[in-house]
Amino acid sequence: MALTKSMNGLNSLRDLQKVGFIVPSSNTALEPITVSMASQVADRVSFHFSRVTVQTLDTDEKSVGQFNTDKMVASAVLLNDADLDAILWNGTSGSWSGRGLQADVTLSAEMEAATGLPSSTSTLAQIEVLEQYGVKRFSLAGPYVDGPTQGLVNFYKGLGYDVVKTSQMNERANVAFANTPLSRIKELIREADSPEAECIVVACTNWPVALVIDEMEAEIGKPIYDSICVTLWKALRMVNVKVPIHGWGKLLRDDPTLEKINVALARLLESCSASRTTFRLDLPERNCHVDTVCAEACAPGIKQLKLDSSLNQRALGTVQWIESSRRVLVQGDCANAEVPPPKALMGVYGVKAQMLAPLHQGDHLTAWISVHYVPSTREWTEQEIQALESTMDDVKKLLIEDNWIS
Repeated sequence: MALTKSMNGLNSLRDLQKVGFIVPSSNTALEPITVSMASQVADRVSFHFSRVTVQTLDTDEKSVGQFNTDKMVASAVLLNDADLDAILWNGTSGSWSGRGLQADVTLSAEMEAATGLPSSTSTLAQIEVLEQYGVKRFSLAGPYVDGPTQGLVNFYKGLGYDVVKTSQMNERANVAFANTPLSRIKELIREADSPEAECIVVACTNWPVALVIDEMEAEIGKPIYDSICVTLWKALRMVNVKVPIHGWGKLLRDDPTLEKINVALARLLESCSASRTTFRLDLPERNCHVDTVCAEACAPGIKQLKLDSSLNQRALGTVQWIESSRRVLVQGDCANAEVPPPKALMGVYGVKAQMLAPLHQGDHLTAWISVHYVPSTREWTEQEIQALESTMDDVKKLLIEDNWIS
């Protein structure tokens, strides 16, 4: 199921919050990627773009001069003609050009003064993310040559961060950044990773890391804070659109309520000695749909299901069974179960035993928790079944307390 929201229900485009982005002229990555990510909230917010001339990325005077504040402010003023709600410079020049943090603080203030709109930048958003998650030590990956890469190291070290490792592609032409093969991007993320790094920071809005961010976060086991994703994250918060965005990395997916459910699933995983626990929820106003896992806990070495939205869940026999019976489905041997589990669950993910617990609202199956076991078939104990039921009760209470359901 595609997580794309239709605009057909709008009374007019006035119903949408409108965000303006100032874009480097040679950037061909951030616009299509931003629009693709934001398709999940297309019924809430729209994005509008203006450009300033940028062709090469280096620390020489000519390259740095492309990022003149007056040009940025003039572009913001043009965007303001569209009656927007917020404006952001969707570029990272302040963090690598040697101009320092104050350049972005000043730019943001001058754009706000000229337009009367809340304003920010990719660099300010990146720092806000690092502060929110308490990050102190990270690695940097990017497409740059030595000058901008060292500029980034100096910038973040000057703010008190420890940059433990870097990787770079050694490219100056901005138009080439967006056309980097995704396989090469993956290589550079792996190269940048270090056991000492709490996350990977990507400071470039024309490098399509977002297209592989979920996959690479799962592989390296830590967040990747990519500039395109970070800037969208900030923009959505500036216009008070606060729902999880699925499929584009931990940052955009993170939600306080879902994080509490992740904790509950981790406890259930341990108490059942399970391989994986998942939570699926049908709540469109929170951008949660049952075909996409919205919370999950996995044992080491177990593939995440949140990366796979390929199955129509409500068409599955196991889901139809819990919907009609309103009871926990217990399957100790999936291959020989009376109610057949999906073949992909067994064949692709190796699940040999599972349990499913439903959450109904009236006659509607709103959500369910699944518990998977991969190593072998098994007999689920009464204690484990009760642990699943108790976890579902806790999750239901949590959803009510957080005003997700009534």
